[in-house]
Amino acid sequence: MRVCINKKTGKLIESQGGGETQAHLDTLKQNAINAGYLESDIEVKFVTDAEFETIMEAMKPIPTEKQLYEIAIKAKEAEILRRMAIAEIKVEKL
Repeated sequence: MRVCINKKTGKLIESQGGGETQAHLDTLKQNAINAGYLESDIEVKFVTDAEFETIMEAMKPIPTEKQLYEIAIKAKEAEILRRMAIAEIKVEKL
C-alpha cells in the first residue's frame, strides 16, 4: 500500500494499492500536485496494513460538543426507559 500524506495536517490525501516502485510513488505525488498541493507539503511512502489502519483511524472526524451532548442525552434516555421497564415488570408481579 502506498499513501500520500499532507505534512501540515498529517491527513491522507490519497492511497493506492499495489506497485512497489518509485514510479508508483511519483504518481501519487503528481496527483497531489495536480490537486493543488505544494510538493513541499506532501509526503509519499509505502506503508504496512497496520500503518494504513492507523492513518485511516486518524481520518475519522472528532465529534463536536453538541454531538457528544446528544449522545449523552440518548444514553440517559435509554437508561431511564430501561429502569421504567424494570419497574413495570416488578409492579406486574405484585
